[in-house]
Amino acid sequence: MPHAARISSATLLRKPSRPPEPSATRRTFLKLGAAAAAFVAVSSRFHRSAWAGAPVGKRVAPADPVYHLLNRISYGVTPAELALAQKMGLNAYLEQQLNPAKIRETTLKGKIGKLKVWSMSYAQLYQRADWELSYRGLIEGAVARAVYAKAQLYERVCEFWTDHFNVSGDDFPADTVDYVNALRRHAFGRFRDLLGASAKHPAMLFYLDNASNIAAHPNENYARELMELHTLGVDGGYTEQDVKEVARAFTGWSVDWGRGFGFYEWDHDFGAKQILGVAFPAGRGIEDGEQVLDMLANHPSTRRFVCRKLCRRFVSDAPPESLVTRMSDVWAATGGQIVPVLRELFLSAEFGASAGQKLRRPFDWYAAALRTTGAEVKEFWWQHYMLAQLAQVPHGWHPPNGYPDVARAWANTGGLLARWNEAFVLTDGALTWRDRNLISGLKKKAGRFKTAGQMVERLGLAIFGSMLSPEQAAPYVAFASDGAGAGALLDKDAVASKLGTTAGLMLCSPLFMWR
Repeated sequence: MPHAARISSATLLRKPSRPPEPSATRRTFLKLGAAAAAFVAVSSRFHRSAWAGAPVGKRVAPADPVYHLLNRISYGVTPAELALAQKMGLNAYLEQQLNPAKIRETTLKGKIGKLKVWSMSYAQLYQRADWELSYRGLIEGAVARAVYAKAQLYERVCEFWTDHFNVSGDDFPADTVDYVNALRRHAFGRFRDLLGASAKHPAMLFYLDNASNIAAHPNENYARELMELHTLGVDGGYTEQDVKEVARAFTGWSVDWGRGFGFYEWDHDFGAKQILGVAFPAGRGIEDGEQVLDMLANHPSTRRFVCRKLCRRFVSDAPPESLVTRMSDVWAATGGQIVPVLRELFLSAEFGASAGQKLRRPFDWYAAALRTTGAEVKEFWWQHYMLAQLAQVPHGWHPPNGYPDVARAWANTGGLLARWNEAFVLTDGALTWRDRNLISGLKKKAGRFKTAGQMVERLGLAIFGSMLSPEQAAPYVAFASDGAGAGALLDKDAVASKLGTTAGLMLCSPLFMWR
């Protein structure tokens, strides 16, 4: 696609003058002291079972249902947002989050406003946005929305849809920026509109080759993934012949260069078709594809497949079939309206009983770390490097199925070690490196304190959004005081040594990684 001057990823992602240094390899982590080693031992016992995909033995988050809701619908609970939700009550707060248009986004608006690509139309992106500008905007926009948005549920659901209707943003990031905007417009609307926006967008048309799907040489890639990944599911009741017929229905759906979707009649197969047992008469054009989308959007298999995925994202890796059934019924009754389906999910008993059953995905963990510690990564290369180390750069998944959504996909030694490394970069590193591209917010978050117990209390409140119980606080107090206890006074040197590292340990903990 002939966008303006293109800069290679190798040029954009060149190393800075001083690359970030991992500060928490297992060896250096254990050098933090005997108390830290004890903390690792306690955490490791949990991780040996939890990271292996075994059920969590007990909740690792407070049992407060309001806290549990915020912990799942946000990229990190903050004390201020928890206080607001508790004041409003669970139902009222959820309704507020289900109406994002009424939420003022002053801070986020300023952050996104600096990323010019997000205010450009498709035509403007095509004409003016080069590869570097678009790619940076794509990644920085995802981070900014996760960290600064007040409509946190909306942002998490938008991320869900970009996974569900996945395209890779590496090749033509300008297309992907506009594609993300198109999905965002319908994220809380009707599933049929989401499906249509995806089907007609140049990013998807190119990604799954439907732009080259013509009557003389049908291309089945989009037809197959449309049914397997976007709607019915692999066991949804379609056949290989259905794939071929759906591909014929979408012939002629292509791209009008620089403008967006284009339908070319001369490339369309006007013959009769038979799809999922329904006869499509001969002589029709774009109506063939539109009818396929109508059928698939309202199909019972689609309802169950998408509702199960929503449960997998927000409830547990093994979605409760009782909840999937009720959500599917709400979908059928409302014509595929997304908000009522989400309401059924978050007010369900199954959701309420699921605390501690979801492992944060790497991007979720990274955004939560920034959001709760107040850290800022100013240099784009550095931010991209950290996300790549975590193995979840936004819009960087190349297969069409989107980033994995279950613990076993991320539960490995390398994934855990990457989080440990980055936890200490964002906490101890941000405090001690004196680098203008890495800003710490920990001193502001902690405020004034004199003792190890006070420091742990204030850091815990900032990072977890809620007061730690004495049992939860104990290993941090032991580390911060070198075993002397909560009343141990911390002098200037002790604070310099313990503030960042204690916060880093919190980000490494099961309590932070699982929710």
